Amino acid sequence: MDADVESLHSAQWVNAETPEVFYRRSRLEQPNRNSFNDFLIDDSDEEEEGKDEAFGALESYVFPVEEVDLAVLLSDFRKEFVSDGLVSNICIRRKKLLESAIKAISRVTFCWNNSPYIEFVGEDGDDMGGPQREFFRLLMIEVQTSMGIFEGKAGQVFLTYDQAALDGHKYFQAGRLIAWSVAHGGPCIKALDPSLYQLMCGQEPQLEQFDCSVLPDPDVQSRAKRILQCKTAEDLSALQQDLGDWISECGVPGIFSATIGEIPKIYSYVVKHYIFLRTAKMVNQFTEGMNAFGNLWDLVRNNWIAFLPCFTNMRTPLTKSSFKAIFKYEYSPRGTNHREKEEDTIYSWELVLNLIEDKLTELTFEDLLIFITGADEVPTLGFPNKPSIDFYTQEVGVRRLPYASTCAMTLFLPRGITEEQELHNILNQSVKDSWGFLKV
Repeated sequence: MDADVESLHSAQWVNAETPEVFYRRSRLEQPNRNSFNDFLIDDSDEEEEGKDEAFGALESYVFPVEEVDLAVLLSDFRKEFVSDGLVSNICIRRKKLLESAIKAISRVTFCWNNSPYIEFVGEDGDDMGGPQREFFRLLMIEVQTSMGIFEGKAGQVFLTYDQAALDGHKYFQAGRLIAWSVAHGGPCIKALDPSLYQLMCGQEPQLEQFDCSVLPDPDVQSRAKRILQCKTAEDLSALQQDLGDWISECGVPGIFSATIGEIPKIYSYVVKHYIFLRTAKMVNQFTEGMNAFGNLWDLVRNNWIAFLPCFTNMRTPLTKSSFKAIFKYEYSPRGTNHREKEEDTIYSWELVLNLIEDKLTELTFEDLLIFITGADEVPTLGFPNKPSIDFYTQEVGVRRLPYASTCAMTLFLPRGITEEQELHNILNQSVKDSWGFLKV
């Protein structure tokens, strides 16, 4: 280095025990911070400038961080966009639930930020949370099964290629309905094929291992399977002759000059074309619908791993232990006659739960949870309070079935039931006959 030692400021430069080599100090205001610049040799102004740019790029690189928790993301979203103090009355006809919902969000005065107050036509009772939970659960089922924009196996669906539905903005409406539910603590559809979901989020899944048996079109299934089974030069020649034009139309014109080693990649290209690129306009309209409510899809895309349980079928059935953990028991004081009879009932209740766990009844834990809360699973942000089991005394000469308040999220069981089959029968009747709010 030819720099004049006398011209180097002592606050910035320290002698490196040679007459020519110096290294720069850390910035004075951050004496304990290690910087890349601490170890630069000052050979020349030009070289130092180039090194500063290179190391500056490294210093500005943002390394991946742990995925943000879904509950935190949704909680922050609600704090920013949902007006808990304001409500919108939503009138719903059960037999036309999807149509009612679309009409509601299509009104000029509709404000998605307001908390929806659900009124089911012909059903008395105020919406203190129960009707809203039930409405959004049923709505997500309707969106998946009745709009005509999804196809495939239940829990692993793809977007349809339907230009009439596209012109009718059905994909957009579906996106809005899903965003509306998620924004207000309701469920998502939990049904997209995982590979499709990743592609929609800008990811590149390993489609070489894609299971073509889940494709909704049997003919496409057969053709995709034919590609997978191509193992020899003879197989490849036959594939090119029989399906070459179709594969080329899927965006793989190189099929006619391909080698056996390229078959897995060709298969992945065909799958990507069929499940994603072919329906790109439908995907865009769907995500635009979700973004219409607080740019929710942008949040999903940027945190796609966290939102996997919302859009794909990752849910496992409730077990006895997980179901019991949801509830608390409202017992009478110990030593009272009521308490003794309540414990009789709870013992029978435990035996009924055993029947469900052993699959000796058609009743499921999800059926019971819906009956009690209106939801078929614990919401991501949890219930507003812990659901409970309470008791009542049967009046003489009156047979009252177990009943529930989905707003209070309380199941009421009769005291003094000592036979599990008796409790099972009346509970099953209550659940199966309880179509509608406050019907039991």
